[in-house]
Amino acid sequence: MKLGDFIKDNLDAIVADWEAFARTLPAGQTMSGLALRDHSREILLSIAADMELRQSDQERVDEAQDIVATEASTTTAAAEHGALRQLAGFDLVQLFAEFRAMRASVIAFWQRSHGAEPSSSSIEEIARFNEGMDKALAQSVQRYSSEVAASREMFLAVLGHDLRGPLSGIDMSAMLLTKPGLSDAARQQAAARIKRACRGMNRLITDLLEYTRTRLGAGIPIDRTACDLGPVCEASLEDIRAGNPDQQFVQQMSGDLNLQADAARMQQALSNLLSNAVQHGSRLSPVTLTADGETDAIILKVRNSGDPIPLDALQAIFEPLVRAPNAGSEMHERSKTSLGLGLFIVREVVLAHGGSITAESSIAAGTVFTIRLPRAPDQPRVSTPLMK
Repeated sequence: MKLGDFIKDNLDAIVADWEAFARTLPAGQTMSGLALRDHSREILLSIAADMELRQSDQERVDEAQDIVATEASTTTAAAEHGALRQLAGFDLVQLFAEFRAMRASVIAFWQRSHGAEPSSSSIEEIARFNEGMDKALAQSVQRYSSEVAASREMFLAVLGHDLRGPLSGIDMSAMLLTKPGLSDAARQQAAARIKRACRGMNRLITDLLEYTRTRLGAGIPIDRTACDLGPVCEASLEDIRAGNPDQQFVQQMSGDLNLQADAARMQQALSNLLSNAVQHGSRLSPVTLTADGETDAIILKVRNSGDPIPLDALQAIFEPLVRAPNAGSEMHERSKTSLGLGLFIVREVVLAHGGSITAESSIAAGTVFTIRLPRAPDQPRVSTPLMK
């Protein structure tokens, strides 16, 4: 049987092998089977179809040397696969590993089915298959790199926007304070605006510093002490409430909330979650923070109403520089810009405590982030630094 026909006849087994390998990669361990198999069938069928085309030696040389991106090459199944893997947090090493594993799997399956020494015709087919794999890999890497470059440009644009906003507020309030005869009430309002702007800039800069630390492989350090998460929750709420006086908040606490933790880091994580809930939630519904002390763990939940996050976007929501879209088209102005670092910092803090964090989103229940902190945690888990 020709290799192209073999691929089509054994597509399910090859794709299952692809999925099993992708699940062993750090970024694939929490992904669904559908997401792991992403575009694998289309990539293989495209390679098999190319193998059926007759090519002269010169045509094969020309195709091998064609490294200039075209519109068609950036919209293939392989290219889309690269874009989605970048969004899901795969690095280039993991992307290469996927294609290497697929190549090895196909050839191993085919050789086992032949059972004999390869003939000259089968060697030719393997060469054509390798050319197709190389082409698909090049398209995938090219699109991946393009998405990384676009995210960096967006990062800088959003950073400039988010810094300009509070700086403008500080500048206007400073000008107001220089006016003679200003009333005490107006002076207090101007000072409060400056304080809110400084608080927002400080949070932004803190996230940037933490992101840089994790990218360098150092992780987020924590200092465990005896900690009551009740006051930590209250302080986080008070911090966010001061900057969002029009937003309603609800706090619910029950059970024993004492454990060994870094209070400052947990306040940082909760403040980021609450800020995210305010940013992407509805002004008409309250943001809810609950803390339940169970026997073996403390469960923290932050809930907001509003348009749900699509299921495929939930997988990548904790990755840096990712801004998950809402399902609906009506989005509050506050949610149009975000560095995409807040939830990433939350995840790193929770992992450093040996805990876990999940996200769920639906029209009925809203968007809920759940942190589980074990009272006797195992060794802290550290996420693998991304190589983008």
